[in-house]
Amino acid sequence: MDLTLTEKKENVLLGRTEVKGLLKFEGATPSNAQISEALATQFKTDAGNVVVRHVYTTYSKREAQVEGVVYNSVEARKKMERLTPQEKKKLEEERKKAAEEKKKAKEGKSD
Repeated sequence: MDLTLTEKKENVLLGRTEVKGLLKFEGATPSNAQISEALATQFKTDAGNVVVRHVYTTYSKREAQVEGVVYNSVEARKKMERLTPQEKKKLEEERKKAAEEKKKAKEGKSD
């Protein structure tokens, strides 16, 4: 997988860099997680600070146009990005587990 950046725009107000690039790959189209890892290594940051917006592939070609955003910090990303359905589900499960543990701890103290 070879990622070449074609456009890079610094957005200081939002604390991020908006990037566009050309991705060349073998086999299946790489996942968003793999693309975000590649962007993170180019910008020397954590993959949690990278959001892949779009991956445009062309039929029968082993290349794709990629659009993404690289945030300066996790706080900046949390401030600007919406949660994905997967992230919402994960947070909800964590809250339920925490509530159950709290309830069990409270029952254990009252006995």
